Amino acid sequence: MDLKLSKRLSTIISMCEPCDTIIDVGTDHGKVAITIANMHISNNVIAIDNKALPLKSCEDNAEKYLNYRSANFKTLLSEGLDKVDRKVESGIIITGIGYDNMLNIIANISDYNYKYLILSPHTKITNLIQYLDRHGIDIVEQKNVYEDEKYYYILKGVRRI
Repeated sequence: MDLKLSKRLSTIISMCEPCDTIIDVGTDHGKVAITIANMHISNNVIAIDNKALPLKSCEDNAEKYLNYRSANFKTLLSEGLDKVDRKVESGIIITGIGYDNMLNIIANISDYNYKYLILSPHTKITNLIQYLDRHGIDIVEQKNVYEDEKYYYILKGVRRI
């Protein structure tokens, strides 16, 4: 039995590339993190949410759908990236939240050893693009998805060299 993924979630996953750890911030139901673990894109997957109920939904889905031999999968109740190791090479996914909440999470992103960011705010995409440029993050890929009568803009960013 497989998780049913929307076009938007499938697109987010398609933009991921292998690295030591992939972190899904604001995981909600955990479908992205669980699928990444099952696809062996990373040896370690961390699903983070700041609310207990969505994290419980993620844990329930992991129990049903996660191939436990596929990756080291863990969940964290946390405000953003506060509880993850800043030194580990990671891919960081932050999607499905507003621009202001996203900025609160990525405000100190330069302290982290991230290989790439996958970002998709529900609001102010232009503001996010400008913020990333001002803070030394280049957009290397953008995919647009139309789903449920709404456009989603999904960006992949890397640290400017």
